[in-house]
Amino acid sequence: MVGRIPLIDVEAKYKPELVTINSDVTFSYFSDHIIAEMKKENRLGNAKAYDNAKIIFNKLMGDSVLIQNVSEDMVNEFIHKMILKKLSINSRGVHLRAIRATINRAIKDGIYDASNYPFKNISIKTQKTRKRAVNKDVIKMVEELDVSKENNLQFYKDLFMFSFYNRGMNFVDISFLKTKNIESGRISYYRQKTGHQFSIKLTDKAKVIIDRYSKLKDPESYIFPIIYRKGNEYLDYKNAMRLMNKKLKKISKILELDVPLTTYVTRHSWATIAKRSGISTAIISEGLGHESEETTQVYLDSFENDVLDDANELIIS
Repeated sequence: MVGRIPLIDVEAKYKPELVTINSDVTFSYFSDHIIAEMKKENRLGNAKAYDNAKIIFNKLMGDSVLIQNVSEDMVNEFIHKMILKKLSINSRGVHLRAIRATINRAIKDGIYDASNYPFKNISIKTQKTRKRAVNKDVIKMVEELDVSKENNLQFYKDLFMFSFYNRGMNFVDISFLKTKNIESGRISYYRQKTGHQFSIKLTDKAKVIIDRYSKLKDPESYIFPIIYRKGNEYLDYKNAMRLMNKKLKKISKILELDVPLTTYVTRHSWATIAKRSGISTAIISEGLGHESEETTQVYLDSFENDVLDDANELIIS
């Protein structure tokens, strides 16, 4: 048929499902395929983000929208409806980035005409969240804190420090870390969120923590006692993260910290402390596994503000 986009056999991409995708595929249907693919690759964080975007899009725009009909006007209407639903700027941004990535994938797979790209004139806005980084003194306070008399705080303190010792390793990656990921004195793993591969030297401080919880014998065993149930791994991780943040809040209270500790603090702090130590943004970006320095700069914005504030105080004093 003239003008019709050819059928594309995606059997190799979506095994074991044998699916033929054509120009009549809906946004919801195509999203489900991407989500399934991410789950197979253990990119559970991204899969969840894409699923949430699909759910809110279906709720506000309907679940029968053809992907080829997702236009700039439709995206603007979607944004307007999210505003009416009182979704925050950052929540809207997360959903829009997932939808944009889905459209980009559809273009790559040949089921969306790139000339109709809906995000040409749409800027995805974000709002700075509260400061998440702490300085090296605070990290040292946590490291030296004696929690032996506190109920079950040692484990969560250890997880916090293990994250910091390993370039601010994400909690989800710590949760899924297995014995087989420790090899030849290095921690090698793929980040759950992005699939980016990391290889980090196993430091003495990190090894001490690992030795408390694992004998490193069974290659398939998880290093930390976080995931217990086969088939419910993601739920175990989410439950553990909630408890982790609750315990970190208690540690923050003990230390009387201005910035409360969370599972995100180690990553932002590692980046900020690295910058203060004179390490270039390019190296920090590589250490965090960011695809661009622009993403890393978001982590460092609060640092830049602190430097300017100090400089201003010096100038006007």
